This record gives sequence, structure tokens and C-alpha cells, in this order.
Amino acid sequence: MSHTVIVGAGPAGACLAYLLASRGAAVTLLERRHDFAREFRGEVLMPSGIVALEQMGLQSILASVPSHQVNHFSLFMNGRLLFDEEIDEAAFRGHSPLAISQPALLEAIVEEASQFASFQFRRGVSVNALIRTGGRVSGVQIRTDSGMETLPADLVIGADGRNSAVRRMLELPLAHASPPMDIVWCKLPCPDGWQGVRAFVGSGHLLVAYRTWDDTLQLGWVILKGTFGELRKRGIDQWIAEMANHVSADLAAHLRRHADAAQKPFLLDTVSDCVSRWSAPGALVIGDAAHTMSPVGGQGVNIALRDSVITANHLLGVLADPTPDPAAVDAALAAIEAERMAEVAVIQEMQAQPPKVVLSRAWWGEPVRQLAGLLLKQQAVRARVADRVAAFPFGITEVELTV
Repeated sequence: MSHTVIVGAGPAGACLAYLLASRGAAVTLLERRHDFAREFRGEVLMPSGIVALEQMGLQSILASVPSHQVNHFSLFMNGRLLFDEEIDEAAFRGHSPLAISQPALLEAIVEEASQFASFQFRRGVSVNALIRTGGRVSGVQIRTDSGMETLPADLVIGADGRNSAVRRMLELPLAHASPPMDIVWCKLPCPDGWQGVRAFVGSGHLLVAYRTWDDTLQLGWVILKGTFGELRKRGIDQWIAEMANHVSADLAAHLRRHADAAQKPFLLDTVSDCVSRWSAPGALVIGDAAHTMSPVGGQGVNIALRDSVITANHLLGVLADPTPDPAAVDAALAAIEAERMAEVAVIQEMQAQPPKVVLSRAWWGEPVRQLAGLLLKQQAVRARVADRVAAFPFGITEVELTV
């Protein structure tokens, strides 16, 4: 039986391992950490990600893990409300966005995969080197609590995130398209009666606040890269105080009142990049390891799930051979890249545009934002905008599990 090693048990790696194992392919999933008890930022499932999980047969997991349905959206400009409306589930094709506990989701996926005899999951394991034979990747050298070990493989897949060790070891060329922004993240107690998502735009800032899966208020304060300055050194109280200057009066009062209750403050250095090729002989990267997505539009986890579906479609046929033909494996890897780049490239280009206007401090920035605000008060304009950005909730290409 052929053997695949997947490095990284995030959404892309865990789901791909489940798909392979559930269809009889031997797969070992490696995770550097001993558990998933860490803070994830990509916690919103869009309809495209929800549908991908449903195609995998994992819809019961969505019903069992902690989540909160996003059913309301409000937009503020310079602290003033532009519009406030309930999200029509029909507009999301019956799949309203979900803020979900990613640690619980990943544990549940791994548990589902563990029922298959061809699946192995090893925690607390890091990849020290790729093993190469005849110019092909033929396995990994891993570091465990017990020492070094070698795992042979017919295929190695790096799904180990934006700082991918597999990508680095493969020396895959990387093109950066980082948006000019950073994000301050933290959680606070959620105000009573809070509904859905509120977005606050103005003066070169964007703050997004929503009730999340644990019933706290998740805050994401988007700022121009490099403007955080000395605030970085002054602690969370100063972060919260500055956030309060850019939101509505009710939220500002709430932020100031609960500044000492802020949980897990974090400054995220925003990255958007993509490798110029996703594979080398015997190895592939997917998810953030292949294309780190900007946070604009909440795409990271959803694109990763769709990567898993297409990767399984192309690989299961060739991996069914006990000794897969190397040429067939490499052809499948190239086909995965070609199919997924048709979506990833367009989404990344779309993600790059809004920060250039929302965060601009050029002379034209505020007039353009004010004009946009006036236009967005009109329902017809909002409908047209929704059509133009439909790729964010639904994706661009047809992604359907066929194996």
C-alpha cells in the first residue's frame, strides 16, 4: 500500500488526511504541537467552507462543535451608522457564515479520521529534514520526544501553515503580495444584545467586531503597516483606548469599561503570498503553506478546505496503486496547482484592493471613503457590491468532491 505523510494538522492537513484515510489510502498526519489548545484567527467559515465540509461527510461535526451563526451586519463610517441589516440566509444559499472553534473542529476531524485503520496521527512531532532518493522526496526525518526517526513516503504534503518548514526545505519560490496592514486582535466580554458583525471604517482605520463561538466579542483592528509604532510597547490598555477612538459611542464606552478584561491580545503581522509552484518531485504544499491569504474577506480556512477537496480528487486514483508511478504522482500534483490557482490568484487580487482605499491616508482617501459611505446607504448599491464580492462567501471555481 502506498503511504502519504501530511505535515501539519490544520484545516487543510486534517481534512485531506481524513479524505485519504476514509477511502482506504494509508496516511500519517504529523502535528508539531501536542494539542490544538491555541488561538486561531481564521475562525469564520464561509458558505464555501461549510459546503466543503458537508461534501466530506463532516456536517455532523459542524453541529457538535461550539459555534455562533453570523446573522447581522452593520457598517459605520467615522462612528456613524451607515446601515444595519439582518443577513438573509437565502442570500447565503442556506449556509450563513459560522464563527467556529477551530481547536474543537480539528480535534473532531482527527477523531473521525482515527476510526480508519489506514490513518495514523502523531502529535508533538516536527520535521527536521526531507529524505530524497534519486532526486525525489521519499520521506521525512522527524524529531519526536524520543529522538530522531525516519518515515518513508510515496508522497509528502506540507500543510504546515504560513511559516511552512516543508515549503522552506523544498526551496519553493515565494512571491509576496502583502497588504499594507497589521491587525490587533483581542477578545472582550460581549455586550448584551450584540448582533452579528459590526465594521467601523474611518481615518485610515478598520475595526471589525463580532460575537464569536465562545460568546465573547472578537475584535480585529486593522491599521496601516508601520503605524502601530510605540503603541506596541504600551500594553493592552493603550491598545483598547486607541481602538475606542474609532468606533461608535456605545462600543467605545464598552471598550473603556472592560479594557482590563481583554483576553489574548495579539498583533498579527499580515502576510499575503503564494509560491510560484506548489510541488517538487514527490512533494506538494497546500493551504497557507502554498498561499497565505490576507484576512480580508475571511478566506484562509475556507480556501484551505477547498484545497483539500481538490487534492483528494486528483490523488486518490494514483495513490490506489501500491507502488504509485512517480510520473503519475507528479502529473496529479501539477493538476492540483493548476485547478486551485484559478481561484487563489483571483481571490488574492480581490483581497489586495480594499485596504488601499480603506486605510489610505493620502489626500483623496477620506473623500473617497465618504463617497463610498453615501453610496452604500442605498440598498441597490449594496446589492451590486454584494454581487461583485460574491467570490468571498462562495468562491470562484466549482469545487466538488468526486472521489
